[in-house]
Amino acid sequence: MSKEEVLAIIKENPEAIIESLSKKPELLINLILKLAPWDRFATKEDIKMLIELFNKRFEDINKRFEDVNKRFEDLIAYSNKRFEELKTYSDKRFEAIDKRFEDINRRFEDLRYYVDKRIGLIEKLLIGFNIPILATVLTMLIKLFIK
Repeated sequence: MSKEEVLAIIKENPEAIIESLSKKPELLINLILKLAPWDRFATKEDIKMLIELFNKRFEDINKRFEDVNKRFEDLIAYSNKRFEELKTYSDKRFEAIDKRFEDINRRFEDLRYYVDKRIGLIEKLLIGFNIPILATVLTMLIKLFIK
């Protein structure tokens, strides 16, 4: 039987392969041993080495994340400290501004008192001058109507 004839029989009856392999499983094992590229398969030592390598890489990555996390926490702490400093500075500035407004208000109060005092004096002078003028006008009117 030639090779082509055997292949034609196998193509026509593929269940024959399954039946023969189930009767003799060592044939399948021998076939796999001959066809498999064992030089490319990983051994237990290779797998252990890969696991150790992965574990080391994950540890390195965890350390880097811890470093990044620490730097981020330091940055947040610095930002909070800086905002507190700015808040304290702005509070002091507002206190200084409030003091200046209080001084200005006090000056306006003093000025208003001074102006009120001067206006009061002017009112007294006007009233004081107006009484004689008013008295004169009244006497002149009386003299005109009495005549």
